[in-house]
Amino acid sequence: MISRLDNVVLRDVALLTLVCVLGLTFLFTALSLYQIVNRFEVTPRFGTLVSFAPSLWVSLLPMTLPMSALFAATLVFGRMRAERELLLLAASGVTPWRPFVMLVPIGIVACAISWFGVSEFGPKAYADRHSLERQALADFIDHPPQGPRELHFPGGGGPDPSFDISYARVDNGRYRDLKILVYNDLGLLASLSASSATISYRRYSGTMVLTECFTPRLIQFEPESGKPSGAPMVADKINDLQVPFTFGSEDGPNAPKAMVTSELLADIQKDSEQNSHQRGAAAELVRRTGLALAGLLLPILGALLASLVNHPNRLFAIGVGVIPSALGYYPLMTAATTLAENGTLQPQIAMLAAPVATALASAFIVFGLVRGRWA
Repeated sequence: MISRLDNVVLRDVALLTLVCVLGLTFLFTALSLYQIVNRFEVTPRFGTLVSFAPSLWVSLLPMTLPMSALFAATLVFGRMRAERELLLLAASGVTPWRPFVMLVPIGIVACAISWFGVSEFGPKAYADRHSLERQALADFIDHPPQGPRELHFPGGGGPDPSFDISYARVDNGRYRDLKILVYNDLGLLASLSASSATISYRRYSGTMVLTECFTPRLIQFEPESGKPSGAPMVADKINDLQVPFTFGSEDGPNAPKAMVTSELLADIQKDSEQNSHQRGAAAELVRRTGLALAGLLLPILGALLASLVNHPNRLFAIGVGVIPSALGYYPLMTAATTLAENGTLQPQIAMLAAPVATALASAFIVFGLVRGRWA
């Protein structure tokens, strides 16, 4: 049976968690949209920019929900300690661990939501952002900024090409004094200059097409050495010059973040059989498990730490509860992710490193409370 104490803890922690998760998610969504604008160095159309928000909200929830539950739990139990409520409960014969019981169902709910967010809904949100990034690129092509500009459009990394586009002005959709640099992580691939050209973007093939390109000069380079590969191509006019842009293709991203967990497990098995040196799927599984279990374990550890602070200033209790919990859990999870990615640790072991350490720390504090060590 749920006691009055359980109702109070459940109500206060759940309400504060809800308020915090709304605020944090809105804040991080706004920051992510700002990063998207900076990435393209031009502002996408308002409708395209706003359409990023739902996928960002879903992908951010596994991060903001555990942190919100942690903050809410430390605030509630820090207040209970500062106002001597925990002392009164102990004097009434309530066992020291009893007030923390309702954090378990709250943590289970947060853990389940975080798991489904990062495991099932997160990959779809990641793919949606890939599609919206194509739309943002199309916005630039259809509505280029006026005046002289130098713009950078990054690719997917590795062999995927990135583009630098510069021009003096735009007249009726035609780019004047146009220059395009194509490069990847290996080096410069090609440079194209033209006195004027019209650019269109074919989303289905991820191809930029230059039409009515006057006085073009195309030079291809060897990425390793940076030297020109062959003679430059010079012409008076080219009607249809196509430049592949893998980043903009209609194919979804083929990355571990875009896989649901069942596909991730199959990819881990494949990497293990091939003895791959880079195991991105294993690292992603460790990350997902860590983010999900953070919703269960961090509020408990934070509340236990906050309950030990005998200080009238509640901010002090919040700092003692939040900072060690977050700075202990997430760096350890990141280290375990790196070890799983390079094959040093099996993913089954790496995924438990941060959760087990946090559970042991919580058990140690509970043991001290029961023994009266921190009464």
